[in-house]
Amino acid sequence: ELKRHRESKHEGVCYPCDQCSYVGSRSDHLKAHKESKHEGVRYPCDQCNYEATTPGGLKKHKERKHEGLQFLCDQCEHIAKTLGDLKRHRECKHDLVRYSCDHCDYKA
Repeated sequence: ELKRHRESKHEGVCYPCDQCSYVGSRSDHLKAHKESKHEGVRYPCDQCNYEATTPGGLKKHKERKHEGLQFLCDQCEHIAKTLGDLKRHRECKHDLVRYSCDHCDYKA
């Protein structure tokens, strides 16, 4: 994560779209952009009319809108709607910071 941060924020590594003016900071962001904006790729929800532009977006939609899942923090009273959100919460609020960018205040 720190390597990607340095590349995109301080070393100018970027991934321009060859069909429009979009510029991604990561290759997977460019791929998702092309699929959703230029190729019309959609991931329909099987429980409603929602269509996501990424598989992860569909998963989050289902968890938040149809499954009502809750992930409780074991160190405070925070309640997250996804496991990823709970992980980010724990890292930001409870875990020690492991890596710091030497060019700015970013921490991973």
